[in-house]
Amino acid sequence: MHLSFARVKRAVSSKDEFLRSIQTRDWPEEGKAHFNEDLLPTPPEQRTWNALHFFAYYLTQTFSPGSYNLGATLITIGLQWWHGLIATVIGSLILSVVVVLNSRGATQYHVGFPVYIRAATGITGSKLFIVVRASVAVIYFSIQTFYGGKLTAVAFRAMCGSGWENLPNHLPANAGITSKDLLAFFIFWIMQFPVMFMHPTVLRHLFVFKALATTAGLFGVMGWAVHMNGGSLGDFSFNGQAHRLSGAPLVWPMIQAINSVMGALCPILVNQPDVARYATRPEQATWSQSTGILVSKVLVMFVSCATTSASTSFLGKSYWNVWDLYDRILTEYWGPGARAGMFFASAGMILAIIATNAGSNSLPVGADVSGLWPRFINIVRGQVICAILAPVLVPWKIIANAQSFLTFLGSYTVFLMPTVGIMVVDYWIVRRGNLHIPSLYTKDIRSPYTYYKGWNLRAIASWVAGVAFTIHGIAGSLDPTSVNAASKNMYKLGFLLSLFMGAAVYYVLCLIWPIPVYPSEAFGTDPSFEAMAASEGFFKGESPDTIRGILTGTEDDFVRAQNADQKGLVPSIDEKHSI
Repeated sequence: MHLSFARVKRAVSSKDEFLRSIQTRDWPEEGKAHFNEDLLPTPPEQRTWNALHFFAYYLTQTFSPGSYNLGATLITIGLQWWHGLIATVIGSLILSVVVVLNSRGATQYHVGFPVYIRAATGITGSKLFIVVRASVAVIYFSIQTFYGGKLTAVAFRAMCGSGWENLPNHLPANAGITSKDLLAFFIFWIMQFPVMFMHPTVLRHLFVFKALATTAGLFGVMGWAVHMNGGSLGDFSFNGQAHRLSGAPLVWPMIQAINSVMGALCPILVNQPDVARYATRPEQATWSQSTGILVSKVLVMFVSCATTSASTSFLGKSYWNVWDLYDRILTEYWGPGARAGMFFASAGMILAIIATNAGSNSLPVGADVSGLWPRFINIVRGQVICAILAPVLVPWKIIANAQSFLTFLGSYTVFLMPTVGIMVVDYWIVRRGNLHIPSLYTKDIRSPYTYYKGWNLRAIASWVAGVAFTIHGIAGSLDPTSVNAASKNMYKLGFLLSLFMGAAVYYVLCLIWPIPVYPSEAFGTDPSFEAMAASEGFFKGESPDTIRGILTGTEDDFVRAQNADQKGLVPSIDEKHSI
């Protein structure tokens, strides 16, 4: 019996030692904390993103196959190329406004989404929103990896010629992918895997390099196509376009186009705190981002339409997917020049996808998983987990055709945009730009973010309302006979309807049941807009070390706050009251 007890004791000790060896930095030994080194406010030395990095970040997200291919989906529903440009301008203007609104708080208080969302949802409630966002990001990461695999196949064909072409296919037709494309998928997956180990403070350099390389490649192919077409862009008359809409029948397809343009960047709107927290100054993350969205979205739509139009004239068919276009160019103009040109053009787009996956997909997943399990997962480890999950989702099934692609864009928008609406209303209207950072890391009942056992039921109800208001239209996109026209039209407005419904319901519920802005002991603290921004969310005498101390049981922040009147720790304009 004594030997068995000793054996069990050694096993328990070994397990504890193993767990300690893999836990993240800044995880305390005492108490249950809701932070690690990546969840704490970004220290000044890591606030290294300037206007160039944010502008390049949006060129990175937009100058990629996802946005490039969007023109094809709009053409297939009956729109002309200039309809797409109009939809892009309108959608980009709306996106620019939302980006500024949802990035402001993170530029002032320097916390990422998993912590920032706690203000509106509570520490426990935030996990629901974290899981929703992480799920969408993993799916989109997988789809972008599939795009990368298609371009990798083109690059290998340009390099290896018949050696690549003659690889046999061992997969059945219903697999939705060939053996070559599956091999290319995993080759690309392996190539991008090392990038998952890069922290966001390092990734900013990749965005700048990618913005230059990919932009040059896209314009290079467009210039070659125009040259081959005798110096003309063509008449933008795309073959294979079944019909062209005009008049009243054009209204709802245009609305659908605007919704799809906005939906393509929907994840970035939710992800804003994850990148805005690294801003050197708040203004560098606002105007540069809004300008980057407008310029890049309109430019990539024009480049895709112009390249497709010019190449249609001499290839005899409209190619919208960049990998299909590059592959056809290799077939028609096989030779050293075409092979070198298509290799470098494919390499530029491959780099674009790697940067897009890193910045808008794996980074959010890394931050989210860190928020769920802060003891063992930091951002880098979460990014690796995201990459490992990508092949499991068989992305070639999701984007089998243009209609399913539009359905995908619209469906995840319905789930994410209510969250954005809640975050914007909570920061700008309900709290008037004031956050108390230490309270975001504790469930103490005196914290303004504890709500009901860590859940802000107002936010939960608002999110459900935003999703329920438009989700029924997904069935209509998959089967037009399953729902009525009104339901399908509401779904075509899914971006705006879900955004405004989530925001409106949250605002009304906060009017009926007001929420506290500051800890209960700080009653009367300056209520003016962003009064806490000057101190980055800390009362006098507090610092990030306060978070480390109070949440490990070594120091009670709220006991300190009870004596704040005598110590002068809480800046106040009114009489203080203690609950």
